[in-house]
Amino acid sequence: MENKDSEHNGHRLARAESHDSQTASEFINSQLQLEADAREALPYAFDHCTQPLGPLRQNLFSCLTCNPPPKSTSDPYTPAGVCYSCSIACHGEHELVELFNRRNFTCDCGTTRLPATSPCTLRLDPVTGIKGPVHSQPAAGGNTYNQNFRNRFCGCKELYDAHTEKGTMFQCLGLAGESEGGCGEDWWHPECILGHGRNRPRTKKTESSPKPSPVSTHESLGNGSDPTPNQREEEEDHGDEELPPGFPAEDDFETFVCYKCVDANPWIKRYASSTGFLPPVLKTEEKTLEGHPKLGDNRSGHGTTTTAATHEDTVHDAPNGSADGTYAGTNSIMSPRANPLKRRAEDDEESHDLTRPKKTKIEANQNCYYESLPQPGNKTVSLFLKEDFRDHFCRCANCYPNLRKHPQLLEEEESYEPPLSEEEENGRGSVGTGSLLDRGEAALNNVDRVRAIEGVMVYNHLKDKVKSFLQPFAESGQAVGAEDIKAYFEKLRGDEQAIKSAAMAGSEPGNEDNRREQSAAHSSSKDPRSLNLSWHPGCIIAANMARQMVRAFQLSAALLAPVAVALGSASYNGLAKTPPMGWAYGCDIDADTLLETAEIMVDFGLRDLGYKYVILDDCWQNMQRSPNGSLVANATNFPDGIKAVSDQIHDMGFMFGMYSSAGMYTCAQYPASLGHETIDAQTFADWGVDYLKYDNCYNQGQEGTSKLSFDRYNTMSQALNKTGRPIHYGMCNWGKDYPWNWAQTMANSWRMSGDVYDSFDRPDDRCPCTTYDCELPGFHCSIMNIIGKMAPVVDKGQPGAWNDLDMLEVGNGGMTDDEYKVHFSMWAMIKSPLIMGTNIPKMTASTYSILANPAVIAISQDSAGTPAVRVWNRAADLDDYDQGSISLWVMALSGGDYAIALLNAGNTDLQMNATLQEIFIDKATTAGGVTRGPLPSSKGWDIYDLWANRMDDTMASSILHGNATVTGGMMNTTNSRMLYNATETPYADGVKQNKTALLGVKISSVDAMGTIQAMVPRHGIAMYRLRAQEGASMSKRDEL
Repeated sequence: MENKDSEHNGHRLARAESHDSQTASEFINSQLQLEADAREALPYAFDHCTQPLGPLRQNLFSCLTCNPPPKSTSDPYTPAGVCYSCSIACHGEHELVELFNRRNFTCDCGTTRLPATSPCTLRLDPVTGIKGPVHSQPAAGGNTYNQNFRNRFCGCKELYDAHTEKGTMFQCLGLAGESEGGCGEDWWHPECILGHGRNRPRTKKTESSPKPSPVSTHESLGNGSDPTPNQREEEEDHGDEELPPGFPAEDDFETFVCYKCVDANPWIKRYASSTGFLPPVLKTEEKTLEGHPKLGDNRSGHGTTTTAATHEDTVHDAPNGSADGTYAGTNSIMSPRANPLKRRAEDDEESHDLTRPKKTKIEANQNCYYESLPQPGNKTVSLFLKEDFRDHFCRCANCYPNLRKHPQLLEEEESYEPPLSEEEENGRGSVGTGSLLDRGEAALNNVDRVRAIEGVMVYNHLKDKVKSFLQPFAESGQAVGAEDIKAYFEKLRGDEQAIKSAAMAGSEPGNEDNRREQSAAHSSSKDPRSLNLSWHPGCIIAANMARQMVRAFQLSAALLAPVAVALGSASYNGLAKTPPMGWAYGCDIDADTLLETAEIMVDFGLRDLGYKYVILDDCWQNMQRSPNGSLVANATNFPDGIKAVSDQIHDMGFMFGMYSSAGMYTCAQYPASLGHETIDAQTFADWGVDYLKYDNCYNQGQEGTSKLSFDRYNTMSQALNKTGRPIHYGMCNWGKDYPWNWAQTMANSWRMSGDVYDSFDRPDDRCPCTTYDCELPGFHCSIMNIIGKMAPVVDKGQPGAWNDLDMLEVGNGGMTDDEYKVHFSMWAMIKSPLIMGTNIPKMTASTYSILANPAVIAISQDSAGTPAVRVWNRAADLDDYDQGSISLWVMALSGGDYAIALLNAGNTDLQMNATLQEIFIDKATTAGGVTRGPLPSSKGWDIYDLWANRMDDTMASSILHGNATVTGGMMNTTNSRMLYNATETPYADGVKQNKTALLGVKISSVDAMGTIQAMVPRHGIAMYRLRAQEGASMSKRDEL
């Protein structure tokens, strides 16, 4: 509880400026020490308000600058409490009262309880979606307030002064608010609990010192100043203050309930002196003080202090007199039992846990334990509760309702703690965490030697420049100002070529080590045009020196960000060079089901076909976050936690995926990640997550423009990157705000439509859009609806960044076999992720033979990364839903091959034709209409049917029923054409080796300028790979 000021920092700066000279090294060391001091004073991050977390037990502050209380306690007052982060970021220069932990409280910063002139800079504006400044928002209705918010404490209602207060104060468990006659978790002086008043000095302590009161501590959060000598003397004096006579020893109780809260809940008074509770502490008047025994007069053998009451001063009226002195007649107080040592020993003998007494369990049909306790008297008392008090409440049907009103009596409360500030305790972190220096060192330890050498070269270059900049200031004794730093880095930004040259120096042939060991994937780094300077760990290490200066003079870190310019890459995080494949399932799943399904996927050969991701979709969460704000798994479904599941998934050779949403809640109304991106991203990384599906439900209206959606989703993108763990980032914003135009730089895939459902072409009002630019994507979108919307934007997909058409419905029972073939084929042609959404253990033979077709999967996984283009789309016979069309789709493949799909969405079987001129229309002309040559249509092509090798139901059933097993992905059958092991031989290599399983069956050829003709069933597809022939032939029609 402190008045915050910057006086101490001013003293530090004055001392630094008083030096006659200072080397660059000394300056940096001094700034490092300043940073260490600041981190010790402010150990937690303060960049997020806790308001989005809802009611929490958390550390609170009352701002007396914004809400000065009236002098009279009877005058009206509007109190407000702000969280730790807001106390620093929004009220750091104000006079604050630290209230410590309060339960069920939502931060008031930015609400009508505080003046609009003091807005919250950490909240997201509900209209713009931008962080701060926010003010005049409705305050949470469930918050409760007491006199502490006025800086008044205890029953004496004294104003608290941290510089004069001595001794220890204790916080009541708070069973009633002030409006109910209780204290509302007030802090109490021991003498006031006894009713002695504050004018009685405490005696000096001669033995062990009591624990210092949190309220009397000078190191209030947010104040980094060292204590003055007088303060140190006062703090030392705190330990010499003895507790008043009649007050229990601190080690004997865990918490207490003040007499106000006891009077508001008289039923609890009956537990006094029972197991788990100390004898009652009587509130007396000042005049009775002389009658109290001194501390230690009535101590048990364990050092437990008795109450300060006499036999004549009744608290309990015992129902029966006791010959052994347990109750001293009808007018006795409830004194300690005759032999507390014996009672404690008996308790221990009954307990199998020597650290905690055996829990008292009273069921509804048993005798009521509470009724066996003596009746309390009418005296005003406070109760002191031992550590195990919760184990000894009666929980019968009659007593439990009293407990249920006060959850703190049933379970130990956990208090929210903000995330620690960026530097970890060990001083080292993963890439993207910790200080800039740590990030650079971690980066150097996690990259190949080539990039590491380049990074060191960049570091050396920048280091020398920063030293040169500091030297004149060090020699002259002149202080380095913020404007000096800003001007210098503006100049340094223009030195990009020198930085590139420094990195290039390590790449020249004559340098140390044979750099030909560099992989082909990194060979492009020798080209300055592809050098990503912002990635270099050398850049990061060098920038650390500047960071110390910036921190010292409170200069925004944004000045350093543009020192190096990122020039882009094929994938923003190096992942998803081909569309991801896997299996996902959400609600109604538990750890056992997830792991069993993964095992079956291995047995069925699906993992080695490329289905690498096992993704846990919605409903895995607990309904509440943990006290520190992190997501928590449902303990019933995931008793060992998510990390244990993730580890086992990885052990099977899979990648592990999870789900959250860029909103307040997930679509199933579980806690989501909007406003929690940093902590959730780190949680996912700690759990070993490799894929994040990030949905769009309950997004607080933060959509409607591309900028709003980009910022909301980019926050999680950056948070994932900062964890240092490679995580596929799958946006699921349903095509809102046209993600294909902006998501490539921050996501690996994005949903481009509302949710798919298991129908081929049935229209549904819940999916009203039929074009890509509709503002209401909806859900229940059919396969043909999604394909139609996808056609105009297919070219937006690229390696590392894919249009996502949603999960595969194959096998869920709503379509015919031909329709499922269309579904699977077109998802592969358009380069959508192939994420199975069916019940794997229960899949049928026909479902398996579609999903396990390696010839179609090879099209999806082709390294060229070019999505298919719809060449034409024509009307056809209408079906029962008045839908019908036919279309030609063409895709360029690696190695000069092509894939085509003749899609018949009409109501009858059709003979479909496609000429080579149509197939190669994009090759025929340039943008200006100039003819190219030679044209692909001028030569002959071999035609391979990609469905001709489809596994028959007999073989598929044998695999599914274990009669022809796939062990480790290897098929135990002579027909190797039917299955493929991409783990052993990647698809790109298999195509080069002309693997029949990947090429399909050669069924015919077409000569130059010819026509391909095929009979395509209703709601069906013909899908072919075209491979160029050697030489040319006459033009002709080729019927298939």
